[in-house]
Amino acid sequence: MQKYILPIIIILGFLLRIVLLDKIPAGFTPDEASFGYDAYSIIKTGRDQWGKTFPLVFESFGDYKSPLYTYLTIPSVWLFGLNKFSVRLPNAILGTAAIYVLYLLIKELKIGDSLGFRNSKLETLAPALLAASPWHIMMSRGAFEANLTTFLLPLSLLFFLKGLKCPKYLILSALPLSLNVFSYHSAKFVTPVLFIVLGLIFRKELLKSWGIWHRISIGILLLFTGIFIIGLSGGSSTRILDVSIFKTSLLEASSERIKAINGGMNPTLARVIYNKYQAGIRHFAGNYITYFSPQFYFSQGPAESTYGMIPGRGVLYWFELPILIIGFIYLAKNISSKFVMTVVFWLLLAPIPAALSIGPGYAANRAVIMLPALQIASALGLCYLIVWIDSIKYKKTVFATLGVMIFSFFSYFALDYFMLSPQKSAQGMLYGNYEALKYVSENYSGRQIIVSRRLSEPHMYTAFANKWDPAEYQENSKHWNYKDMKLGWVDQMPEYRLGNYVFKNINLNEYVNRNVVLVGKPDEFPRGISFDFIFLYPNGEEAIGIVDMNYQKYAGKN
Repeated sequence: MQKYILPIIIILGFLLRIVLLDKIPAGFTPDEASFGYDAYSIIKTGRDQWGKTFPLVFESFGDYKSPLYTYLTIPSVWLFGLNKFSVRLPNAILGTAAIYVLYLLIKELKIGDSLGFRNSKLETLAPALLAASPWHIMMSRGAFEANLTTFLLPLSLLFFLKGLKCPKYLILSALPLSLNVFSYHSAKFVTPVLFIVLGLIFRKELLKSWGIWHRISIGILLLFTGIFIIGLSGGSSTRILDVSIFKTSLLEASSERIKAINGGMNPTLARVIYNKYQAGIRHFAGNYITYFSPQFYFSQGPAESTYGMIPGRGVLYWFELPILIIGFIYLAKNISSKFVMTVVFWLLLAPIPAALSIGPGYAANRAVIMLPALQIASALGLCYLIVWIDSIKYKKTVFATLGVMIFSFFSYFALDYFMLSPQKSAQGMLYGNYEALKYVSENYSGRQIIVSRRLSEPHMYTAFANKWDPAEYQENSKHWNYKDMKLGWVDQMPEYRLGNYVFKNINLNEYVNRNVVLVGKPDEFPRGISFDFIFLYPNGEEAIGIVDMNYQKYAGKN
């Protein structure tokens, strides 16, 4: 029976990540549409939506995306066409593969053996916790590039540890390690820093077997480092700076300094106390702590639902609270073990990029690099709990109770996510935007369409829904001079066009008796207007309205 447990865990993990993939999470973000359309554009023309040949950074709609997810999406878009399922599929597959990689990593770490119990328990429990993890399931079901690191980082770590005994594996470690820095902004920091730390921890083992495989691995890393630096010059550094806490800390420090001086403080002293570094460090410390807080893990959860997260639900199960605490304690007590030290540094480094970023905090996407290190800690605590229960008198009753409790928490999450989450998170996932543009493409072909800029990068949904010819799209995008206008995003331009689509603010009076179709938020139209079609959020609230301004239809109403 033991040999079937891991395959069962992986199959269940895959089903949790693939079933209803095109419907849950409800909605479809412009980021997802952009990944898919760029992949489609490369398939058709070898260029991205801006006409750049196989870029190292995808400009997208002004946020300069890391390239890896787009390139990984090319095979699925080629096989299944341009649709929500094909765009989300790579993440679901790699999210499932991460479960098996974790099993192999635990097998290599052998933490259980070093701490006094059979490592085979940990090899089963850690993958099971990852397979059923609310955080990992939700991050694996959208085209969320941040989740790629939960596969690539453990994979590179696995081969690194194997390379300590057999150096040729270091080459296999260097490849996913290098790719990981092209996955998401958090990985750009955590990946190199973690492996520098590991190089110091295992320096004796590395130097002892130093040879050709080490030099080849370093060569691979240097090659990808050069490519990465070129990518930074291509615009990806812009996004990193845009979300840094230090971007706003100068203004905040200046305001605090002025208040202090007005309150009687010596100006020189005020300048020393209130500066951008002090403000930035204070914000960083406050943010960092939140990523180890019970509120984030168990009750409040992520601060936003734009990554398919359920508002008000923690990213871990409540039953993990005691076992996570136990796991942390035993990791701390056994920090002298190099393998334990590896997990500890992983956990400590992982929240740093999220803590350095502006925003409401509790950013599940920026901190997802903590996985599956958290599952290793939880599994470690669960192993110790199982060992303790096995030593008490009524162990069968306690094991049965524990099993029922764990199954109940999992069942409640599954019900909440697959049945109820569309009503809670659809608005955050911009439900209705893609659906409205797809409806327009199918029912108003050839008509002039006016789309509100409030749909959030509406040109991206338009191109995706219409499977717009990339060559024609690239000709149009040449005229979107948002950077010359000192704007950060394409949809901040007052007006821009894509074929027969115009993207601007909705003004109904401008189009009376004209043969155009308007697409916008319901509150952009006069109260009492009769929509030709309206899309509702799953909770029944109005999402997107469509109005046909055809003269014959409205002549009698004017």
